[in-house]
Amino acid sequence: MPLHATAIAYGGAGCVLMGPSGSGKSRLAAEMLALGARLVGDDQLVLSVQSGMLMAAAHPNLSGIMELRGLGLIRLSDIIPRHVVHLAVELSTAANERLPAPQTTMFCGQPVPLVRVAPPPQTNGASILQYLKAMQEGRILPPDWHPQAAN
Repeated sequence: MPLHATAIAYGGAGCVLMGPSGSGKSRLAAEMLALGARLVGDDQLVLSVQSGMLMAAAHPNLSGIMELRGLGLIRLSDIIPRHVVHLAVELSTAANERLPAPQTTMFCGQPVPLVRVAPPPQTNGASILQYLKAMQEGRILPPDWHPQAAN
């Protein structure tokens, strides 16, 4: 299944960044790469299901190529050709919830956790990487969580 999106992998977890052209997908991915993530694909992905897991790969003609808006196209040498997708991030100017309820989306018949966030600069790559890591480690608290009152 083709998808207009960018995908990264970080610490064994995969993330797909979605949004309209110019919304900041590649910018966020570039920030994430600077923090240790690796590129799976930029701009055009191919999604598939393998062994019951949703996988993302770069479009064959764009493997290792990343667009840096206003600067040009670059070729990256340290890429991951294919990775499992654990999280979908949708960049949306309408995203304004401080603590949104958990959501999912479907790709190729597979449910994937979904978060909607504002485009950069309101959202940054470090925040998404921290969320992805916490999600993988089971450390996401429910939106209605409150600390216990001190006795």
